[in-house]
Amino acid sequence: MAAFGFVFVMLPCLAIAGFTCFAACRAQRHKAFKLLAGVCLTVGLTAALTPVGVLVWLLTL
Repeated sequence: MAAFGFVFVMLPCLAIAGFTCFAACRAQRHKAFKLLAGVCLTVGLTAALTPVGVLVWLLTL
């Protein structure tokens, strides 16, 4: 049950933090922040789509 809590509670929270970091870094002018924005977007998308993948996987069992 702890694994389900991590997948369906913690990962969406991490996704929100990743998208917020993406928006904050994207608004900066320095080129290093643009690179960091790409990393934050990747983390956010991965964290947001993992619960969807787990749910689809569980429905196919």
